[in-house]
Amino acid sequence: MLDRFRPKTVLKHIAVSCLFSSGLGASPVQAADADYLFVNGKVYTQNDEQPWTEAVAVQGNKIVYVGDNEGAKASTGQNTEIIDLEGRMVLPGLIDAHSHPIVAAGMSHMGFLDRSGTIEEWLKDIKAYADSNPDMKSILLSGFSVSAFGPEGPTKELLDAIIPDRPVVVIDDGFHAAWVNSKALELANIDKNTPDPLPGSHFYQRDKDGNPTGWCREQMTFFPMMEQLGAVSQETIISGAENVFPLYMSNGYTSVYDAGFSYFEGFAYPALNILAENERLPFRIVTSHMVQGPHQLTKAVNTLQGYAEKYSSELVTPRVMKIVNDGTSEAYTAAQYEPYEDQHGHKGETNFNAELLKSFVIDVEKAGFDTHIHTIGDRAVAEALDAYEAADKAVSNKQSRRALAHVELVRDEDLERFGQLNVISQTTPFWFANDGVLVQGVLGEERAAKLYRFREVLNSGGKVTFGSDFPSTGDIAGMGPLINIEMGMTRKFAGVEDMPATPPLNETLTLEQMIRGFTLDAAYQLGLSDKIGSLEVGKLADITILDKNLFEIAPNQIHKVNVVMTMSNGRIVFQQ
Repeated sequence: MLDRFRPKTVLKHIAVSCLFSSGLGASPVQAADADYLFVNGKVYTQNDEQPWTEAVAVQGNKIVYVGDNEGAKASTGQNTEIIDLEGRMVLPGLIDAHSHPIVAAGMSHMGFLDRSGTIEEWLKDIKAYADSNPDMKSILLSGFSVSAFGPEGPTKELLDAIIPDRPVVVIDDGFHAAWVNSKALELANIDKNTPDPLPGSHFYQRDKDGNPTGWCREQMTFFPMMEQLGAVSQETIISGAENVFPLYMSNGYTSVYDAGFSYFEGFAYPALNILAENERLPFRIVTSHMVQGPHQLTKAVNTLQGYAEKYSSELVTPRVMKIVNDGTSEAYTAAQYEPYEDQHGHKGETNFNAELLKSFVIDVEKAGFDTHIHTIGDRAVAEALDAYEAADKAVSNKQSRRALAHVELVRDEDLERFGQLNVISQTTPFWFANDGVLVQGVLGEERAAKLYRFREVLNSGGKVTFGSDFPSTGDIAGMGPLINIEMGMTRKFAGVEDMPATPPLNETLTLEQMIRGFTLDAAYQLGLSDKIGSLEVGKLADITILDKNLFEIAPNQIHKVNVVMTMSNGRIVFQQ
């Protein structure tokens, strides 16, 4: 069934006899003959003992040869499909270390706004989207920036003026806040008497009389609303997979860490299981159980254990406890040590107090599961590192993978703790570049100049991995690994050479560091570095092929490079 993902190849196929006559020599047909042989490539292996070579052979779902063209003949027979790469670059299959493909599938009917637009432009685009989709019972979009509205946030009246008769939910570009109209609040039975899901962290912005203003802060305020409105369901996930999964394949991703189905776990896991059983899952996926409040903790480990027992398969591995411990800076819900610049005295809150977080992380590691903690503010980062330090003392079997997600703002004294505590710092380079105006308005100039300091994490011996956070990027372009590689190296918008690099200027990353964060170190984060992340004999056949060698072009041109082939688990799932 996975052959449905394999279009007709456009790379040059050459007959075995032609290959032999060009110098590889003849080889008898044998049981170990490769199914595929890639030759004449620039193969960047991520194997320190053999960093560059020419050829890779695949049999079944395993790599059976990595080396020069001459040595490939031992894996070649009459049934081997030989692909002449003609100098193209070969990488280990790229890994999205933080994304949400299942939720994205469920929301594939969602419209996207230009995150750099104005409020007036967003309203115009929302109205146009609704008018062009008259049969949609509820209107779902994403991509606006809460910061554009100032500290009071967006209001329902702005949406009521353009769409009064259908519910409208517009998710912000960080996927941690939503802008809704009165009809959405009415149909979801949310009014002045509705309690906040998690007071202080997941709550409805209210006017002086206690009425919701239309600004929903954090996911537990608007994800249940979306299910109630029918905007996301098991059916939309299954049908939307056909639209969303090809985006991952065409970007060269072969494995994905799904950083949480959030409120939708009850029907998202069964939907994923249906897709996997029907061979409609073209990449491997490591999944989570997401916790966002203290009320979930007593059952959390047992819940994840249940998912692992029920849904584990060749391509699906539930193994991560996703802990959401703060929000986003632009929604003023990231937990900071100092107040926000434009909200007097407000510092944001963590979802779990420090001692509760410590005890929960210890419980998760004792159960043998990995942790992935959402931390954007400097207080959230520090308290998560404190929890891991406590786990070091309490857990003897330290096999669990530890990762902090996003890690936007870190105190100077906490940077070296990532390496000391073996904590992975996971981020999305698409966010590194900004014009400084909105960020400084929220955080102030001093803190804005200390965002995304991952070179210091690497220098201290820590690991850094990269993920798209799609669809939370608010822009489909943001899911592309090549755009993220460029922006990690330049701290500029992709292809915009004349803009100043975003401070701090000494935090640009090297190409080697960027590729490793999308391959071998990402595989380590997923607990799969013995199977994927590098091109070595015996590892799974996950391969990404690019039309240009990234080491031979300027960093600001990387976004123009194309993925020409993606092989996942020994199957060609994308061909340009």
